[in-house]
Amino acid sequence: MDLMHFTKYLGTLQWFYVVVLFVLNVFMPRTGCENAQDFQKNIPVRLIWAAQSKDVELPCDVTSPIPNDSAKLVLWFKDSTGIPLYSLDSRGGGSLKLATHSALASDLGQRLYFSAEDNPKDARLQIRNVKLSDGGVYRCRVDFFNSATRNLRVNLSLVVPPEEPRIFDAQGKEISHIAGPFREGHELFLSCQVTGGRPQPKVTWWREGVEISGTSHPSADEGNPAMLNQLFISTVTRDYYGSKLECRAQGSNLIEPVVKEITVQVHLKPIKIKIVSANDLLIAGKSVPLRCETWGSFPPAKVTWLLDGEPIRNADVTAHSDNSPDGNMTVSILNLKVSSENDGAELICRAANPWFSGGAIDDKRIISVAYPPTVSVHLANEDPSRVVTRSERENVTLKCRADARPPVASYSWFKNDMRMSGENTETLHLTQLQRESGGNYACGAQNSEGETRSTTLTLQVQFAPRCKPGTEQTSVGAINMHSIPVRCEVEADPPETIRFSWTYNNTRNVSPVLNSRITSNGLISTMTYLPQSDVELITLACWASNAVGHQSQPCLIHILPAKTPEPPKSCELRNDTILEVVCVAGYDGGLTQHFLLEVVGGNPIYSTEVTRVGQDIIDNEISTMNDQATTAPLRRLKETIPEFKLHDLEPGREYQFLVYSVNAKGRSQPPVIMNGRIYGDTQGPHDETSQLEDPTPAETSNQDKQKQSTMVILAAVVAAGAVVITSIIVAGIVVVCKHRPKPPEPQEVRKRMRPARTDVPSMYAEDDGFNDEFTADIRCTRTLGTRSSRYTSEGFVQYSQPSLNDPDLILPRGEIEFTSTGGTGA
Repeated sequence: MDLMHFTKYLGTLQWFYVVVLFVLNVFMPRTGCENAQDFQKNIPVRLIWAAQSKDVELPCDVTSPIPNDSAKLVLWFKDSTGIPLYSLDSRGGGSLKLATHSALASDLGQRLYFSAEDNPKDARLQIRNVKLSDGGVYRCRVDFFNSATRNLRVNLSLVVPPEEPRIFDAQGKEISHIAGPFREGHELFLSCQVTGGRPQPKVTWWREGVEISGTSHPSADEGNPAMLNQLFISTVTRDYYGSKLECRAQGSNLIEPVVKEITVQVHLKPIKIKIVSANDLLIAGKSVPLRCETWGSFPPAKVTWLLDGEPIRNADVTAHSDNSPDGNMTVSILNLKVSSENDGAELICRAANPWFSGGAIDDKRIISVAYPPTVSVHLANEDPSRVVTRSERENVTLKCRADARPPVASYSWFKNDMRMSGENTETLHLTQLQRESGGNYACGAQNSEGETRSTTLTLQVQFAPRCKPGTEQTSVGAINMHSIPVRCEVEADPPETIRFSWTYNNTRNVSPVLNSRITSNGLISTMTYLPQSDVELITLACWASNAVGHQSQPCLIHILPAKTPEPPKSCELRNDTILEVVCVAGYDGGLTQHFLLEVVGGNPIYSTEVTRVGQDIIDNEISTMNDQATTAPLRRLKETIPEFKLHDLEPGREYQFLVYSVNAKGRSQPPVIMNGRIYGDTQGPHDETSQLEDPTPAETSNQDKQKQSTMVILAAVVAAGAVVITSIIVAGIVVVCKHRPKPPEPQEVRKRMRPARTDVPSMYAEDDGFNDEFTADIRCTRTLGTRSSRYTSEGFVQYSQPSLNDPDLILPRGEIEFTSTGGTGA
């Protein structure tokens, strides 16, 4: 028989012996403590925990109670089963290590093995790959050779892992992955709850492998027993940011703890801020980027910029966040455009986490701005008025105030937008103001950043009245016994208080004009003069005064005998788009004139000796058919200016055009004459309807010769007549001056001019300065035959001005009629 069959044979004999012992225990009569139930109760039980799928060892002490004795048989039973699961038989003698091992042929028996160590107390039954069904009460029976049998009980319990922990926040909300957010410096509360498990698990909190102290106690979850551990941290520090917390549940070391891990989210305050851009000089109006960095805030800090404590509105800001070794970093770039007002301002970069109140941090700097001058002009006495009023001959000083960085290098002054030469300081002195000094003044200042001009300050120079330019001396033609309006216009400032007075001056004396005869409206004064002679030359002087003073030179109106007007000049016939006759006005004869065009049809009415267009006509023998009432004009046009437009003339005919100047004295003679032919559409040149016919060359030659002869004869006649007339006039004046009675003294004149009422002041002041010699000079001025332009002497201008204080100059009725032709009256 081979070894394998022999081993099986021995095993069979061994199990047969075990069965015999089992039968004997069952069927043999038992008494007292040999009762099986009582026997089980009296055996102490030792609790052994085992983890499923792992190995476990059940102890069995095989030490003999008496010396020199040893175990001969070891049997293992499970629960109340009478059949042993495993046996170790050494009854044949020898050590247990050499004993025969037998196991029940089952799944459990196949995983059992009894280990007899050198020390009998350490003997144990090993169960490999524990299964859930392996749990129960195991009994170890040890039979000795000489000692009584010993029974040991072991309660094999399988460890059951708990369910996954559940974590809740302070509001009872279950947390899956991220807890929070919590705030730096504030408290943190978390609760971990675990149900199930055998033995009852221990629940703990761990952070980075270190257990955190919490409060653990049993609880009930919907009636199920549970373990609860509450974690409370009174002050959350920055190092909790992004850290991992674990809740562990473990009932036995035989199995790994059940772990729930979460990430703690902590909101952090910013801890550092800095404006990293260099604090350079800024340029007004130019945008410059400024960089500000802040660290340590989560979520990223909100960065704001302030200038002098006020947020910068509509700022161009770029912000982004980075993770840096120093913590979360936020960068803000401000494109700052400054003005001159920002020089010396405080620039602030502020970082704040909205989750915290009062946790903002700042970085500050004082900025310097380079800017062109800010300029203003004002009076030297700091008067803020923008309109300055001064009178003539006064002085005024203007000052230019400039604010600039860098300082102003040069100044300039402007009047009416024109640069004033020689003025390059901050002060402008205007002395002895004249009317021309008025205007809009501005100053300019310049530095390296540019040149700036101020707004204007208006200087108004008030002045005494003066004649309106072009009206200092005018001539008015007069017709005997025909009233003529005389007008005087002045310039003055202020115009509101202006008052007018007039004087009447002939070859004999100067007389005032009654205020009642004067009509004034603003800067214009008018009166009506009735000439009573065609030969006497009269001069009217217009005076005015205002709050500034009296007019220094009067406006002179010379009343001259009217004449017929001169003929128009440079007449021409135009045919651009319409037939026109255009001339230049000649002298009006001293009266208002108008112009007359007569169109005569048929053959030329004047003789062939007519002067060409635009030349004066000298032939006194010329007459017109119209003057002889032989032919009526086809057209007669009247215009205020010598320009006439002709319509609807019949084509194919020759026409004669006569142009006159006309005033109250009559027409100009002879008229200006032009000949022309009006062509139809098929007769004349293309695009023309009229043609001016010039005389033939032969005719032109004859006319030129005749004109030259006529001019020579006329010149000789005029020269001779002038000599004769001048001799007669000089002789007559000499005779008159010799036989003329002596004029009255100036005192007598003043007596005559003195008003009848004694309550009205005299027209003449006591210091008028009239003297006999000067009076005589005035009366004989005309003896030399001087013309009207030289009529008013310097003495007249000096003391012929009347008093302007009288409300109305009252003279004896009929004393002055403005019609003097002789005598001593006015």
